[in-house]
Amino acid sequence: MTHAYVLRTPWYVLARDPDRDPFGPGADTPSLQKYGTVDYVDRLLADPRDSLAFNDTDEWAYPLATAPLPIPRLSKTPSYRMVRSGMRKLFQPSHERFYAVVVELFCDEPGLPRPGDVSGLELGFVVRRERVTAEGDKGALRRLAADLVGHLDRVQHRPEKDAPEPPDTSDLGQVVWAARDRKLTPAQSALLLAAKPVWVTEAWTVGADGRGQWSPTDPDAGPQLLPGEVELPMWRLPPAAGACEAAGTRALWFGAVPTMSSDIAATGQPKFDDQYVYHLRCFARRRAAPRHEHCPDRYWWSAPTAPYRLASFFDPAGTRNHRVSITTPDFRALAARAAEPTGPGGVELVQPPGSQLRFDKGKGIPGSGTVGGDVTERCTYALELFTIVAMFLFTLFLPIVTLVFQLWWMLLLRFCLPPTGTALALVTDYLAEDRTVNEMDPDQRAALDEVLGAENASALLVSGNPGFGAEKDEARRIVDTLHPEAVPPAPASETEPSVEDPLCGTTRPTRPRAGRTA
Repeated sequence: MTHAYVLRTPWYVLARDPDRDPFGPGADTPSLQKYGTVDYVDRLLADPRDSLAFNDTDEWAYPLATAPLPIPRLSKTPSYRMVRSGMRKLFQPSHERFYAVVVELFCDEPGLPRPGDVSGLELGFVVRRERVTAEGDKGALRRLAADLVGHLDRVQHRPEKDAPEPPDTSDLGQVVWAARDRKLTPAQSALLLAAKPVWVTEAWTVGADGRGQWSPTDPDAGPQLLPGEVELPMWRLPPAAGACEAAGTRALWFGAVPTMSSDIAATGQPKFDDQYVYHLRCFARRRAAPRHEHCPDRYWWSAPTAPYRLASFFDPAGTRNHRVSITTPDFRALAARAAEPTGPGGVELVQPPGSQLRFDKGKGIPGSGTVGGDVTERCTYALELFTIVAMFLFTLFLPIVTLVFQLWWMLLLRFCLPPTGTALALVTDYLAEDRTVNEMDPDQRAALDEVLGAENASALLVSGNPGFGAEKDEARRIVDTLHPEAVPPAPASETEPSVEDPLCGTTRPTRPRAGRTA
């Protein structure tokens, strides 16, 4: 007869907080660990204590409208700032962030002895989705969400008591979910009561047709696998290099946390997105012994991990972790290639009969055209041509987009290092003399256009926002952001503090019987 098991927080996570009771509440949750390179499994296998520390950028944040920012044309357009919710956020692999879940196995006996031989024991985990629905007044839910985020905004950004309230946020259920353990004021409690929220936990199950869907779990049934629920594997971690013999008896297990998926539910929604709250739950399973297959498998479940949300693909805090560098084609090299015999490389476009667009390409925007073609047409283009045309269109339309939609703050998302610093120095020195753009001569305007990255860009700015040309500080604020020293270096990722294993003779007190092996 085998004894029962219990899944707990890894020892090194507890050891980082000497005041934390390793046997108390909260010591039974698996650990989510963050890494910044694709070889994170090798790093985890070498030493599970070695991971990146979570910081403010790893909290889910809500964009809230604030007072206008002091940049052109934004005097009539609200700006935004991010308010952190306290809920964990996991980034995507494209953001150079990877995650593992780690749990430690013990015998479910007084003192939590280590398990010893665990042959035949399987460990895995499941992903569960959380959502909130309002069966009552949805307006009350919206007001409650706005009030909760407003409180966070005042704490983080505006401590003054008479600060204006931020507007509503669209993340209604998620905001309330993030604050579910927070003590509410009487007014907030009344709003929550009027909204009548229902907390729903769902599991990803796959039917006989191979299609997946999120299926609700029974909140009264306790942790269990749903029929067809997708399980994710976990593997046992070897002892860390240089660990003492006693440390080798620990039973640590890890699994790779999915933050993206190509699976689509039968309803057409993706399996994972940035609109819901998720958590993980680990389990240990022992299959029925041979000749006892009629007996059910035995399961032991961990507590759920801390809830988290997934960053979107274009999450600004995530995209700045990864830089993609593309060198545009060298016209000189292309001209030399054009003089050589045509090679097989390039991009071949195949246009079937009846699918070829015919129009006059020499008269600007075509007024008419035809669709035809009697035979299949195949054309091979050098890949460089696509890049050149794409860069031309981007450069052409960037100032047009900022002018049409008055989105001048987009210029602050672009940083160029000019071939020389002459134009930038000229414009900076000119503006430092408290002169305006309207007072510039043609050469100075040309230098400003070069700094802004497009011909006639300064004229577009002035026509869209007269203040840019007439006021002293408007142009200076944009130009100052283009200086190389204005770009802060990428923040270094801190690692979690290293701790010594108490089994190897550290001075941290341990409870009686915590170190024996069953």
